[in-house]
Amino acid sequence: MEHHPLTPSQSAVLFVLMSQARDVSNPELRTLAPELTRPSRQKLIDLGLIESAKGPRNSYVHSLTDRGWAWCARELDETPPKGAQPPIRALYAVMASIGRYLVADDLRLHEVFRPPASPPVPVPVAPPAAPIAPDDDVDRRIRAAYTHSARGPGAWVAMTTLRAALPDVEAAELDDALVRLQRRPGVSLIPQEDQMLLTDADRSAAVRVGTQLCHLFAIEDL
Repeated sequence: MEHHPLTPSQSAVLFVLMSQARDVSNPELRTLAPELTRPSRQKLIDLGLIESAKGPRNSYVHSLTDRGWAWCARELDETPPKGAQPPIRALYAVMASIGRYLVADDLRLHEVFRPPASPPVPVPVAPPAAPIAPDDDVDRRIRAAYTHSARGPGAWVAMTTLRAALPDVEAAELDDALVRLQRRPGVSLIPQEDQMLLTDADRSAAVRVGTQLCHLFAIEDL
């Protein structure tokens, strides 16, 4: 394949397209390389080195062809174009160094120059769960003990049964939690109407709510 000599500006444009390894719009190309004039663009297209097409807002978008990549690879061994200014000569010195690196590691240009990675899509991170307050933990355990002991929602459970299900909760702590819970809708803590039915254990297990000793507990909505 013939290796066509190009002007310094045309060579720089090809090297920039190679470095980006993607479609580059005219406005973006102007910030990275010498201006790609219409005659230069047409010459590079005619030589099969680039592809150009109309993109968003009627602006041209350019990319290297396979022939363009091959041209860049061969140009790594070439001297700067005739009449090249110091910035272009410096560019060729850098590209020559890259060429030596490719040869030493048996690599190809496309293995070194790749499109910029897309920014990672942020993954929503759930806020850390608030630590369970001791009161909340006792409340949860009371509800679990009630659910296990009751025949169904709203059924009465004796305080002796509830205390037996929570042997590690101190009596005063359990009393406070039950008094707090019974203030909520659907939660009841009441005395046994027929005091003759109470055993000594029932009396000892009672929870005082105001002036009443309560022996039965229920939760209607589990």
